[in-house]
Order: sequence, then C-alpha cells, then structure tokens
Amino acid sequence: MKVLLCNKFYRPLGGPETVVLDTVRELKALGHTPIPFSMEHPDNVESEYSAYFVSNIDYNTKQSRGGRLIREAVNLVYSREAKRNIQRLIADTRPDIAHAHNIYHQLSPSILTALRGAGIPTVLTLHDSKLLCANMLFLTHGRICEKCRGRRFHHAVLNKCVKDSIASSLLCCVEESLHRWTAIYEKNVDLFLTPSHFLKDKLVQHGRLDANRIEVLPNYADTRTLVPSCEPGSFGLFIGRIEPLKGVMTLLKACSRIPDFEIRFAGKGPLLEEGERFCREHGLTKVKFVGFLGRDELTGMLRECGFVVLPSECYENCPMTVLEAHASGKPVIASRIGGIPELVSHESDGLLFEPGDAEALGAAMRRLIEDPDAAVEMGRKGRAKVEQSYSIDAYMKSLLAIYDRVMSR
Repeated sequence: MKVLLCNKFYRPLGGPETVVLDTVRELKALGHTPIPFSMEHPDNVESEYSAYFVSNIDYNTKQSRGGRLIREAVNLVYSREAKRNIQRLIADTRPDIAHAHNIYHQLSPSILTALRGAGIPTVLTLHDSKLLCANMLFLTHGRICEKCRGRRFHHAVLNKCVKDSIASSLLCCVEESLHRWTAIYEKNVDLFLTPSHFLKDKLVQHGRLDANRIEVLPNYADTRTLVPSCEPGSFGLFIGRIEPLKGVMTLLKACSRIPDFEIRFAGKGPLLEEGERFCREHGLTKVKFVGFLGRDELTGMLRECGFVVLPSECYENCPMTVLEAHASGKPVIASRIGGIPELVSHESDGLLFEPGDAEALGAAMRRLIEDPDAAVEMGRKGRAKVEQSYSIDAYMKSLLAIYDRVMSR
C-alpha cells in the first residue's frame, strides 16, 4: 500500500510530527510505502520525496512587507504552490490513500482539492481545535473561551486571540470563514480522525462536522522502547512548556505545600523567569528547572521519577505525556479537563483534580508521596492499560483497518 502522509513539518517538533514520523517508520517495517509531503527545512528528516516539498514559510517572523505579505496571506488560505507540488507527487507516485495531519497555513487545504481531483481517498487527523478556534486553544487571555461557536468569529478579532494582534486575528477569521463557506474540508475529506472523544464532541457541538464523519483514534506510547520501572521515585516530574496554560503557576503554588519533596520541571518557555523568581521568594529549594531534555534524558527521568504531573488549564486533546508516563510505569496526577480524563482513571492509574486548584494538587502529590505502595500499584495499572489499548502496535493495527475501510468505500 502506498500512503501519502501530509504534514507541514517533517522534523521532530511536537505530537503531530511524532505521529507522522512514527507512522512512516512503522509503515516501512510492515512492508508498505510511506510518501511524505511537507515543507522544506534544513532540519527535516531525510526523505527521497523532499524535491516535492513546498518552500519554507515562517509565519512567526515580522519581516514580510507589501506584496510579499499579501502573497503569504493568500497562501495561508489556499496555497497554489502546495497544490501544484502535491499534484506532481501524485502523478509520479500514484498513492492508494492520503493521510493528512497538520496542513494549516504552510500547506493549506488546497492539497485536499488536489487529492479529491485525483480520486485519492483521504483521511485527516485533527490534532487540535483549528477547525473550531482561531488560536486552536479555546483560550482568550488565559481563560477557556468558546465565544466563536456558531460562526461568531468576530470575537476572535475583538479579543486579539491570534498573537495578540488584530491583523493576525482578522486574517485567521477570514481564513476560517472562507473555508466554512466553501466547505473545503467537508467536500474533500472522506474521514476525520480525532485522538479524543472530547474533540469529536466539540466538533459536533459546534456544528462543524457530523458525528458519523468522525472516528476516534487515540495517540499511543511506544511500549517497545519505554521500559517500565514501577519502583517509587524520589521526585515528581512535569514535562512541557513552562507557560501559564500548562498550569505551571498552579503547580508551583502546590509545591509550597510539599516544600521538602523535589519536583522537576522539564521544558522551557516564557514563564521560566517568573517561575524561578517565585521559587526564590517562597524558598522552594526543592524545585528544579532542568530545561529541555533530549529523548534519552527524558526517558531516563521518566523511569526515575515517582509520578508525573500534568496540571493543564487548557483543553488538552490526547497528551502523549500521559501515555508515556503510564508506559514508564508511573502514575499521573492531572487536571480534569479536555481529553485528559479519557486517559487517566481516577484512583486507578492516577489522580485527577480540578484545573487551577493548587490545594487539591498539593494534596494529590502528598498522597502519593506518603503512600508509595499506592503509587507503585497505580503505575503498574497504567503500564497494563497502555499495553492493552495504547501501544503503537495497537495504533497501527487500527490505522491500517481505517485505511482499508476508507479505500473500500
């Protein structure tokens, strides 16, 4: 089977890229032919199909002016270059099916029209809330927001939801309005996949897609490389960006309630300096900011920790951190928000608390610290759950079955 895999980035960056690169590897191992389509970048993973990739575009820069800015705005909505390039790739490789992931902006849904025109069955995985929210986070100034529900996109402009800019917010709202008006996704995608029931429900509640066009396919953990260690650890571990929406300040306040136990923060982000200042002011000498860790370092720290904390205050979809923690034999303490409760079973393989409740989070951490036997048992149950339902082998088996169903329609 020849599978055309489309994602705007083709290098290790985040969850979507991990899924794409892992899928490429697994398809090859199973005797199939993965065909990546992405954007040029010097850090890309090597691909024999890179000559078809689109030009590198960075919408985070502020150097574009005049005509170039207009061209980039048009490409964001509908990239003619991406459509031309994928048409050449289709003609040269003749794929059996296409699986798109994060294609917004740099690739745009123009590639979906090319796939439909060539008669290629197409699956699209929605890794975030882009089809529902201009900033993809359901957040306005740090608070949960769904004001754009019912196509009321002007709220995103009024609140400067994208990059805190009226211009950027307006452009994204025009993009969304045009895509809704033309039904470019609905007309050109055969099946939508979501990693969580939560996101599927939101898509239906907001009137974006019919439930029968969406199938839930959760993320996974690689149980072949993540070897569990269910022994009690000497520290708690946070993994993620050091930023407000990840609940960093809530976790730091909770640390004040367990000042004698070490909590490590693995990651970097805009709240790092404020977090370090908070620790100095409150004498939290046991809090360690260890920075961004490479894959091997992070795997080792997961094996050594006592539990993993995910105190998010935004709608998480299907965070791979939870699955990797469970695969490592560790319980997870997490906020009850978004798709997290689908992964963490309260009192079984972890503990849930209400987002922003530092007192409840502190109590949950203390409970596992004072009852290491309970933590060990939760870790074992988490590992067993991942092996049964969230392994990469289970993911690939489900994915290939989806491909077969879509191609047979």
